[in-house]
Amino acid sequence: MAGGFKALLALSVVLLVSNWQHWTYGKATPQVPCYFVFGDSLFDNGNNNYLTTPVKVNYLPYGIDFPLGATGRCSNGLNIADTIAEQLGFDSFITDFGVGGFTNFLDGVNYGSSGAGILDETGYLSRDLFTMNIQLYNHKITVSRIAKQLGGDDVAKKYLSKCIYVSDMGHNDYLNNYFLDTYNSSEIYSPDEYAQHLIKNYKTQLEDLYSTGARKIAVFGLIRVGCMPSNIQQYPNELDDSSCAYKLNDDVKIFNSLLQTMLEELNEKHKDAVFTYINSYDIDSDVTNAGFKHTRESCCQVLQSGAVPCQSLSIPCANRSEYVYWDGAHFTEAKAWAFGKRAFKRQLPKDAHPYDISELVKLELHDNDVNNVNLAQL
Repeated sequence: MAGGFKALLALSVVLLVSNWQHWTYGKATPQVPCYFVFGDSLFDNGNNNYLTTPVKVNYLPYGIDFPLGATGRCSNGLNIADTIAEQLGFDSFITDFGVGGFTNFLDGVNYGSSGAGILDETGYLSRDLFTMNIQLYNHKITVSRIAKQLGGDDVAKKYLSKCIYVSDMGHNDYLNNYFLDTYNSSEIYSPDEYAQHLIKNYKTQLEDLYSTGARKIAVFGLIRVGCMPSNIQQYPNELDDSSCAYKLNDDVKIFNSLLQTMLEELNEKHKDAVFTYINSYDIDSDVTNAGFKHTRESCCQVLQSGAVPCQSLSIPCANRSEYVYWDGAHFTEAKAWAFGKRAFKRQLPKDAHPYDISELVKLELHDNDVNNVNLAQL
């Protein structure tokens, strides 16, 4: 174990230097003034480190390919939110909100929290989490600070209206709620009813985000949760021809369908904003995975069959760029890049609707209703 740890540490130092150069050199001016991230473990950049929860990954081999080591990202390196930030032209990592002690908030903030969901009760067994409602509360703190920093509401409103906002929520409302026997939600709701319940709450939350001045909002659908190694191992008798747990995928497809309809309603209501749908389910497909040799196995050693986290200080696979999954549920940096590139600039028309993120950046929106936002009342 001692020898393995030394080898792991030495490799991390070499990769730290090379990856830091990759991120910081040759960057252009950001395409937008700021970038705000809401989400779960696919987007979390270390916020759970500040919470009293076992759901945190601030240990090796997590971060083995990341410039700053094990920061709390559920990956060997960058996550999807990081790849989008780099494509937007930011020359440093977007800060985590943590407990609100940050000072570099003008570039944006990442509020993502592993285990969090749309519903406040999702993940309660994991103790403290930044649920979507808490993430929105934290964002309002940031918005008030931006208004103070820029010298007033009017300047801040114009500034915030030009930023990019991404939201990736709903996975844990299924994985750590509806699909678990410890919750009774699957007894109360049919799959259709549960999706409707989630969408109703999510719509209220996205309206809340809009009320803070957000105008360019990319909402990610749910990925193929039935294809996660942990779920393949937990449901061996429910696998389809693609070796995925089909029932889990069928349920999240209902959510995704309703989400698209809900975003169309928001676009119809708010003509001064755009809510665009990122088709995560189809992006997380064999087309994106075509360049990977291992699409159903985790790169790191998990604690046991069906588990998600990597075993602490274990030696991961050497050929990480050939794996889709880093641990039992989360992507490698290589897959995050493949995914993030299609979200940023669609490869197929169905990847994003009505715009991909690169198109969202360039949109000129009417700002007449932005002036009605009262930041002091947030």
